[in-house]
Amino acid sequence: MQYGVSYSDAKAIAMDVFRENFSKLSQNAYRVATGRAEEFAENYLKELHDREPGSIRNIEDPGIQSDILEAQAGFARSGDRDLREVLTDLLVDRTARPERTIVSLTLSAAIQTAQRLTDVHFAALSSVFAFQQLKFPRMTHHEQVYENLVRCLVPFTRQMNALKDADVHYLEALGCVTLGGGNRLLEFLWETYPGLFAEPIDVNDFPVDLEGKPLAGPHHILKKLKNTSAVMASPRDPGKFQVSATDRDDLHQLLIDHDLLDHESELESALRKKLSGQRVCQEIADYSEDLDSVRYWNETLGLSHRANTAVGTAIGHANISRVTKGELVGTLDFWLS
Repeated sequence: MQYGVSYSDAKAIAMDVFRENFSKLSQNAYRVATGRAEEFAENYLKELHDREPGSIRNIEDPGIQSDILEAQAGFARSGDRDLREVLTDLLVDRTARPERTIVSLTLSAAIQTAQRLTDVHFAALSSVFAFQQLKFPRMTHHEQVYENLVRCLVPFTRQMNALKDADVHYLEALGCVTLGGGNRLLEFLWETYPGLFAEPIDVNDFPVDLEGKPLAGPHHILKKLKNTSAVMASPRDPGKFQVSATDRDDLHQLLIDHDLLDHESELESALRKKLSGQRVCQEIADYSEDLDSVRYWNETLGLSHRANTAVGTAIGHANISRVTKGELVGTLDFWLS
């Protein structure tokens, strides 16, 4: 037995609202628009069933019905499949949040704004999201980071190659990005995964002062602890060593687990020895020319000097979720909290 709104009821509600608002179009335009609206409704309800089945009852909420109409109308006007997928992702998230919160309000605004963007703009917002906001959990090797960035961004290589200055300014005018607060990818990698992008250390090559005396520093502590769990051989340079942690929180827990907290400050200094930007850029280019192309256009056209707004974050998140099937980006609530 089923109580409340069924999926057939939900589709009927969505189509009734759409027809009432689009009935004044010419006969041919109305036929095309209605066909697209039905396609959108079926795709949306399938995704809702797969991801948020308990949210079907929320379709009777007036605010959600308004957003359903907005999303249907956006796809009905354009017929663009990428737009359909982005709007579907945003609308499913919106349907699951009937309460009036910063996340639900952001999703409603993103549904309206997404219709005014092209696939080039979606790609740009996704690159900012991936290069400045998206931290992948449980990374133990720098190539794992590159692999995930490839999954997120290589599908947008063609669009990023077509990006122009005018597109970036357009995104700014629409309130999707804001000038200032952004970072280049290298800075984000150094800050987010310091242990994976630290300079490997030769523990037998001690730096010296002007008088030729060995300087105290990370070389000493890595040599002292190289046979413990706190230090590992460098995957980049055999024979050199690095801290066995991705970031400072990871290091702190590692030292607690192995009763090595007395050495935390010295090991943190090893995490701060950044791998050269030139070497990281070369690694990225060697790993994937397409990923390097996305990075190049992100930085050349000034996206690295801009940060996503809440609306830009929602759209960039939805676009990456579209190509990765939601596997790498988590829920939007985390990024807007």
